[in-house]
Amino acid sequence: MPHEPKNRHKACRILAAVVFAAITLSACTPNTTENPMSGSNPSDPATVKAQVTELKQALADLHAFKTETQQVIGPHKWADEGLRNMACRTPDGQEGVNYSILSLTADPVDLKASTDAVKTFWESKGFTTRVETNPQEPGLIRLYANQDGGHLISYFANIKGSSLEMNSACVAGDQHAIYKELDRQEASASPTETGK
Repeated sequence: MPHEPKNRHKACRILAAVVFAAITLSACTPNTTENPMSGSNPSDPATVKAQVTELKQALADLHAFKTETQQVIGPHKWADEGLRNMACRTPDGQEGVNYSILSLTADPVDLKASTDAVKTFWESKGFTTRVETNPQEPGLIRLYANQDGGHLISYFANIKGSSLEMNSACVAGDQHAIYKELDRQEASASPTETGK
């Protein structure tokens, strides 16, 4: 077997070449477990500005929808108890940002009539609804709804006061880049303190 050492040497060189190629390729292959929200891949400024514009439109749509829903319930005095940004996922699974608002009224409502009216209105807008009652909570009816596009909303009709909690559509993008641009735009829109 005079050719055995040569073949063994040749096999070792081929194996070394394969290992070297694998190491080289692994260095070029992006890490699939990287979180795009971590800020390690900053978004294009024009894209981020477009996302902020889209988020502002989502907020305007949320306020309009909230007002329409309140009018369906009846002439009650509502108070918004905070507006906040949240992380969310779009229907296709992308990470993003949306707004959430809670609105309350202490005015009495007809539990069944108001829940039915809101349910009908939300379904007319393409939402899928679900009503929950509990015999241990006879003065409360919960109505939940969702819609493609990230909208998650709820109405709690309560004899002691009612609430609406609504989320806007989810805007895909890097939440840190979006918040930074949103803060920059809000700061530049605020009046300066030098005139005082």
